[in-house]
Amino acid sequence: MIENIFKTPTHTPAHLFRAGAIYMITASTYKKIPHMKDDTRKEQWLRTFRKAAETHAWKIIAWVVLDNHYHTILQAPESSAETLPKLVASCHKFTARQWNDEDNQNGRKIWWNYWDTCIRSEKDYLARLNYLHWNPVKHGLVDDPKNYPYSSCHKFFADDLEVTTQFETDTQAHATLEIPDDF
Repeated sequence: MIENIFKTPTHTPAHLFRAGAIYMITASTYKKIPHMKDDTRKEQWLRTFRKAAETHAWKIIAWVVLDNHYHTILQAPESSAETLPKLVASCHKFTARQWNDEDNQNGRKIWWNYWDTCIRSEKDYLARLNYLHWNPVKHGLVDDPKNYPYSSCHKFFADDLEVTTQFETDTQAHATLEIPDDF
């Protein structure tokens, strides 16, 4: 039997932890400062996030990183999803320390918060996947998500014909999603 754990911490959003479930994560920088504006920082974030996911046994399904926020879709380990806060914290702590050292800004706050959503259905999954990949278009960075280099969009078009077909025929499926993204 899968155990669901619902935690409502005092100063952060509530979290549902379900082993083996798929989650969408959104995280933003403090005061929307574009700490990841240059390509090197986006690449550093991706390497760090991949390492954190590997360390905590989460599978990265999709991702996009912009100048001041990112979105990911991940699958929790079959044993427990309670390591999600540790995964995000390890990524945020490492990148904050690295970027503060690079910018000679010891102690500066880099990350604001993160939001997670346990995905409920295939329709929800596809809508969030589309939302994630269309995010660079939403923010005016490119006209076509396939032209944005800091996204897993290219992998989906290369690897998964079913998702690609759904993506091309349902580009507005994400329009009604309520995802924190006013960055």
